[in-house]
Amino acid sequence: MIMMVTFAFMLSIVFRSTTLAVSLSYVAIFIGKNMTDFLLTKYSWAKYILFAHFDLTQYVDRIPVAEGMTLQFSLMMLFIYFLLFNVISYLAFAKRDIAV
Repeated sequence: MIMMVTFAFMLSIVFRSTTLAVSLSYVAIFIGKNMTDFLLTKYSWAKYILFAHFDLTQYVDRIPVAEGMTLQFSLMMLFIYFLLFNVISYLAFAKRDIAV
């Protein structure tokens, strides 16, 4: 949930549209998992895609979606994406040079 909120926040700052940010976030939720599953069948780098790490219960209930993925790896990837989204948000917001 925190990642999707951060993702939507970044999109709303970059595109300056809350509606677009929420819409893209919903589309990402619904398409992201299927897209990741499709890419994992063909490419080994797909385990670095954000959507492969959303469901952390995969480490409790079943086998991870890709070989070599662990809970620590997923948490690290989520943290990296979290930092990336916040840095992009900060840079885009600071670039506007809003004066009060």
